[in-house]
Amino acid sequence: MKLIINDKSEILAFTVFGDVDNSLEYNGEVPEDFRDKFKPKFYMLVDGVIVENPNYVKPEPPKIGPSAIEQQVAAIGYQQMQDSQDKQKLVKQNAQIAYQVMQIQQQLGGQNA
Repeated sequence: MKLIINDKSEILAFTVFGDVDNSLEYNGEVPEDFRDKFKPKFYMLVDGVIVENPNYVKPEPPKIGPSAIEQQVAAIGYQQMQDSQDKQKLVKQNAQIAYQVMQIQQQLGGQNA
C-alpha cells in the first residue's frame, strides 16, 4: 500500500495498486474499517502504525454562491433595470402632462370660440 501523508503525518490519500508521486510504501497492519471510514486526514501514521487522528475535524463544505464578479455583474444589471424603469416612469409622466396640456388647450380653445 502506498500512502500520501502531509507534514503532520495525516494520511491524505492511499493506493493499493500502482505508484503515486511523493508516496511512501506501507507494509504494516491496516485497521479493519480503514477503507470504509477513510477520509483525508481522518487517519495518521504514528510510529509506523495507522491510527485514527484524535484531532480530526470534519471539513466545512465549500460555500457555494456567486463570485464577487458575478455579484458585481448582477448589481450592474439591477441598476440598469432600475434606470430603465425610471425612464419608463418619466415617459409616462411626460405623456400624462402632454395629455393634460392638450386638454387644457382644447378647453381654452373652446372658450375663445
